[in-house]
Amino acid sequence: MATTPAPAQDRSTVRTLLRLWPYVRPVRVRLFTAAIVAILASCVGLVIPLVLKWMVDGPIADREPGGVWLGALYLLLLGFAEALLFGMRRWLVARPLSHVEASMRAALYRHLQRLPVAFHDRWASGQLLSRGTTDLMLLRMFLAFPLTFLLVNGVTILVGVVIMLLQDWTLGLVILGPAVPVMVTCVIFEKRYAKVARLAQDQVGDLTTVVEESVLGIRIIKGFGRHRSQARAFRELSGTLRGTELRKARLLAAIWGVIVTLPEVAIGAALVVGVVQVADGGLSAGDAGGVPVHGAGVAVAGGVDRVPARDEPGGGDGDGAVFRGDGRGGGGAGGCR
Repeated sequence: MATTPAPAQDRSTVRTLLRLWPYVRPVRVRLFTAAIVAILASCVGLVIPLVLKWMVDGPIADREPGGVWLGALYLLLLGFAEALLFGMRRWLVARPLSHVEASMRAALYRHLQRLPVAFHDRWASGQLLSRGTTDLMLLRMFLAFPLTFLLVNGVTILVGVVIMLLQDWTLGLVILGPAVPVMVTCVIFEKRYAKVARLAQDQVGDLTTVVEESVLGIRIIKGFGRHRSQARAFRELSGTLRGTELRKARLLAAIWGVIVTLPEVAIGAALVVGVVQVADGGLSAGDAGGVPVHGAGVAVAGGVDRVPARDEPGGGDGDGAVFRGDGRGGGGAGGCR
């Protein structure tokens, strides 16, 4: 076996995700069906502002209480349908993706059993434990939520923008104004957050190594009087990990501040412009209220879509040393993915 590690290859995000296809293929029908159901649920949510517009411009403007009750019934049915569809999406993916996680964990265990003893001498056991438990759980969560909603939110944004522009293109452009600065901010944020998330991933593995080795060798540690040094090492590693997690929290707080503030300012500006147009007689009250409501839905979908899921395994450098078996040590750039 070669003593020098193989150079890491640069993999695109698409190529990295395609490596999961052999595990996802058995449940592909339910996964795709869940995505379609989620798209339908999202589109049902976009119909609600149209019903509100009809109520404002129709029964409320004409002072017809019966029409208001009918509109309220429509809203209730739409809300019930949206909740039912989202519940069905969860039911479709919950059990199959648990099987996907189990199959990935079994494949990782089989591969580890085939690797030479020299590999396990180089790799910290805590890193392997962290990769085989936490990372695979995050992969399952990524398949269940972020991967699905990348498609769902893309459709929501597209349909919502079209509806806004058809209702009133001036208000639609006002709401779409912050799109470019939000996207630029998210690109800059993603690069910074990726490094911190990868560092936290490695630090969790290092901390797991200390805990596992302390538990397995507790008699030896106490026999040689090393319990205080092990406790000190645990405190130092846990303190370092805490600092890294706080950096992640600060980065998330900053990006969510931008994602929430800029669209809300645009929606407020659209309301002001809409009120002025309604006062001048150039716009109905229903359109003035419906466009900002659609803008709020698009802003939420766009914010969730742009915040990267960088906590999933494979968020940093390296090429998956365990699956290549090249014996690279844990805690550095080459992770076990």
